[in-house]
Amino acid sequence: MSLDTSPVPELSAQQRRCNLLLMLYAPLEAVQLENVGQINGVDLPTTQKDIAQLSADVQRLHRLEIIVTGEQHCQLYGSLLDKRICLIDGLRRAIRSSPDFVNRRFSPQLKQLLSQMPNVDNVHYEEQFPRIIERLSQQLNREFTGRDEQFLRLFLQICLWQNISPTQLEFTDQQRLWLHDKPEYIAASLVFDKLQTLCAEPIAECERDFITLLLRLIKNHSYESSGSDEDRKLMREIEELVAHFQDVSGMRFSSYEGLISQLFAHLGPAIERCRFAITVDSQMQDEVNRMYPRLMRTTRDALEGFKDAYQITFSDEEVGLVAVIFGAWLMQGNALQEKQILLLTDADAELEQAVEQQIREATLIPLNIKYQTLDDFHQQGAPSGVAMIVTPYPTQTIDADPLIIFTQLPLTKEERKRIRSLLEAH
Repeated sequence: MSLDTSPVPELSAQQRRCNLLLMLYAPLEAVQLENVGQINGVDLPTTQKDIAQLSADVQRLHRLEIIVTGEQHCQLYGSLLDKRICLIDGLRRAIRSSPDFVNRRFSPQLKQLLSQMPNVDNVHYEEQFPRIIERLSQQLNREFTGRDEQFLRLFLQICLWQNISPTQLEFTDQQRLWLHDKPEYIAASLVFDKLQTLCAEPIAECERDFITLLLRLIKNHSYESSGSDEDRKLMREIEELVAHFQDVSGMRFSSYEGLISQLFAHLGPAIERCRFAITVDSQMQDEVNRMYPRLMRTTRDALEGFKDAYQITFSDEEVGLVAVIFGAWLMQGNALQEKQILLLTDADAELEQAVEQQIREATLIPLNIKYQTLDDFHQQGAPSGVAMIVTPYPTQTIDADPLIIFTQLPLTKEERKRIRSLLEAH
């Protein structure tokens, strides 16, 4: 099957990478770099940069590898489950940001391939798909958007195509038990049974489990529409999580319902990610660890009960995303502002960085810590808007507002209490 290489409008880097990812899943043995460039309307060096960036992304997020051969072909390597999960993200993103490629190239290729396969009745599939969506909607009490329907139509066709040379999807016993206990399992069974009627060969039983996971991963967790037993349990666990965070931190959220709603939308899919080792895209984790050590530690402590309830383990990235949610609502709900801290420096950079870290450890709220030398401070004074001045070096006694704090490491309990009180004051 040849790729359509007619001219295309100028595409963004994101659109080009969306297209490239789908080409790696297209029903072709290998993707030629020359064709990729023609389809995306860019030269070979740009295509190579796109491949390098996409390769880094899929390796970091999905444990997959893109290999480019000496013949300038590229292929995607990794486990089938990791490939499928990567495609869930990639296809949904492409439908949003690169619909022309999906509609004019990817979808027609897939339809043409299936129409040529004697053991798959794709015509019947196309006719029955609206009924499949209707049954899913009724069974799950869930509305599917037009994009959802397009996504499911294509993804199930990909499952049918890949089942022709059956490659077993690998789930652990614990993962299978988890999936079989979900309401999506009954809905997935309806889809699986219907697909089986369209195939001359038996569909691998593991596809039933995968369709369950697929329906789980595309669920929109909405606080307003939570009515199932599962969602009610999630709501109770989140309420306990918030209460635990407040106990550990000694702070209160005034905008309670908004916080609960955002945590519900985030933690619902986070449970599935933790269960199936799906990496969350959080490239700022090192920065979060450095900037908000106390918030991270408090969040990790607060999540202990939630982890036990669902028998999962949170990665640092998952903890970091929850911590950012808590931090944002602490600031908003308590009308707190980011505090400007001035750290007076001299000749010991390692000591100064240790002091900065100790200050960050003293509070949950975000801090903007700026550095100024002692000499400049004595000559020019502090910049405007500074809430506190801290230094590990003896300095001239100056009547200053805000207060100058001279500290030696480690901070005493009283010093930490004093710093926190000043920083968290309204």
